[in-house]
Amino acid sequence: MAITEIGTLSFNTKKSAKAYFRNIRDSYQDDEQLNSRDTEHLHMLIVHHPESDQKIGCGISHFTVTTETVFRKTRHFVLHRNDGTSTDFSFISCIDGRSLRGDKLEALRRQVEEQIIRFRDELFSRGKVYCPYLRVELSLNSCHIDHAPPNTFMKIVEDWLESEGIDLLDIQITPPKDYQHVTHMTDLQQKEGWSSYHLANANLRILSPIANLSHAKLEK
Repeated sequence: MAITEIGTLSFNTKKSAKAYFRNIRDSYQDDEQLNSRDTEHLHMLIVHHPESDQKIGCGISHFTVTTETVFRKTRHFVLHRNDGTSTDFSFISCIDGRSLRGDKLEALRRQVEEQIIRFRDELFSRGKVYCPYLRVELSLNSCHIDHAPPNTFMKIVEDWLESEGIDLLDIQITPPKDYQHVTHMTDLQQKEGWSSYHLANANLRILSPIANLSHAKLEK
């Protein structure tokens, strides 16, 4: 029996549902309008989004795809409304639902992105950079920045929250809005405190994507 139903579509698992819509997304170029069949399926998908009423607004004209490359390359569906406005949306959120915990952690990650980018750029400015595990040369487009154990990202977050006497859900973040690909921290004191704590305690390292998703995981 299918455990995930999206309109007339049925999937055995959420994973297979995500793969289906990911394949649709990746079959289009940026700004290319989806065909009638895929459009019908996205109509069925968008009603499951946690902010579906806000996303749909005055009604759907058509769908396209866009790419964000500010820090990490990510692709999103774009819903174009009948009044000419548009908004992006995540098919993952449609299938899994919104995770407030995930939004808070994403805001914390975004707050320290400049530190991570600065660390990466300084390394490459000194010359060639190699993965410590695979010994392969890395480039700006073929590397991952990792928090070396024991101070993993989550460990730093947990220690900072404890030092502040607050809970993850106490972190103030931006409310949902059009083209908000990620959430951001909004409380100035929390932003400054977290940035300073991360700078003092993070032990960043640069790895190849394969090493970060395999070798490095065994340490954590």
